[in-house]
Amino acid sequence: MHHLTAENKLRALREVLRVLRPGGELHVVDFGKPHTAWARLISCALQRFEEVEDNLKGLLPEMFRQAGLDRVAEMARYATVFGTLSLYQGQKPG
Repeated sequence: MHHLTAENKLRALREVLRVLRPGGELHVVDFGKPHTAWARLISCALQRFEEVEDNLKGLLPEMFRQAGLDRVAEMARYATVFGTLSLYQGQKPG
């Protein structure tokens, strides 16, 4: 997702919603909002790229909701040398 513009992220999420069966789930691992000093430092450099800015601002869960997914949550978060990776999930309403 971090390679897509905000508009294309939302477009992709709406397409996922369209093809999921009712009650089906989407799971995404991608860059998320930084939660450590190292991740915040790395995010300063990464924010120069438009595509990843939404991720670093923590906007992916809201984009999931805008696309129509329910039960949206950040299930886990992992600190890496490249920044914070977050595991997000959402479900198509049943």
